[in-house]
Amino acid sequence: MTSFNRKRVALIMPIRNDAASVRPTMDAIYASTRMPDEIVVADGLSTDGTLELIKEYEGRGITITVVANPRLWAGGGRNAAVRATNCDILVLNDFGNIIEPDYIEKIVKPFESDEQIELVSGLFQMRVTSDFEHCVAAIHYYDNYVLERLNSDEVRRLLPEIILPGGLCTAVTRRMWLAAGGQPEWLAKGQDKLFSRKVYALGGKSVVAPDARLWHHVRSNLGDLFRQVFFYGRGNGQMRFISRHVVRLMMVYGSVSALLLLGFVSTAFPVLAALAFLAYIWRAGARKVLLIDGRLKKLRYIPMAGLVLVTRDIGSLLGHLLGWAEWVARPKFRDLYYLYMRELPPERISVLAPDSAGPGMVGKMLRAMKVS
Repeated sequence: MTSFNRKRVALIMPIRNDAASVRPTMDAIYASTRMPDEIVVADGLSTDGTLELIKEYEGRGITITVVANPRLWAGGGRNAAVRATNCDILVLNDFGNIIEPDYIEKIVKPFESDEQIELVSGLFQMRVTSDFEHCVAAIHYYDNYVLERLNSDEVRRLLPEIILPGGLCTAVTRRMWLAAGGQPEWLAKGQDKLFSRKVYALGGKSVVAPDARLWHHVRSNLGDLFRQVFFYGRGNGQMRFISRHVVRLMMVYGSVSALLLLGFVSTAFPVLAALAFLAYIWRAGARKVLLIDGRLKKLRYIPMAGLVLVTRDIGSLLGHLLGWAEWVARPKFRDLYYLYMRELPPERISVLAPDSAGPGMVGKMLRAMKVS
């Protein structure tokens, strides 16, 4: 790489009342093999000392700019942060996600190798600190929990044809950010996914940098897990986005509910419903924990996996149902969505989310890990 190819890089980081994450996040950034040219923090009116901790890092070699985010939500914060910088490459990161030392170097490299690339996605690894978090990671983030064990070539073979990354470990050119109009500020959650859909619809070239990795925190209790999946599901519904995962959940829970209702016809149907649901809990819950560990390390993982799975499922279903209802009943969501996606080729507007790593994903991953 020559100095002519070197891009100026800004880290774009929204935050609100998350003082506990500031030091580990910033320390990891300052340990990078390639420093960003600028860190732009969008603060959502924090009141817990967050800004004071961030300011401790001023004067240490990286320009730190703090902008206000009165809209509070991450999309508005990222837009405000981008307006405050003129850097070529925008690396999106959230406080609480700990980057590897070479993360910035690896996620920026594709831009400097190919001027046509507009968006690069890295991979996130699961940072677990308890048995509960291990079960959440194995069930809710199964693909990522497996992918972190594979090398770059194995990961590339598993990638889907269409890449629609979230904002967790993504970098984008400033020109594409401006062409897309930034992220939608009217969504509380899911702004990053809708932005990725728009980049794809605009024809932006996207690639994955499998060696660019960071550590993502996992929800530590059932309440936090429920709120996470509920609000993300609601955001998906508000922007008319359907995942195959939710379609499968509707089929599973719909079938079990139908069998229970048929209990008025015969007592055999509720028994069949119970057996079917237990089989589902095993396959989608406990079995994944066993596959990750290679064996049953702790008996408590079995009931814990069931609780995690059902909480995740119910939260996601309720969130999606509420979001879809709001799409139908509240015209503002439709109006804002169509305004944001206007004049795009309909055939490139993805409504059904692609599987995270293409058809036969689980089987391919297991074969790569040599566990099947």
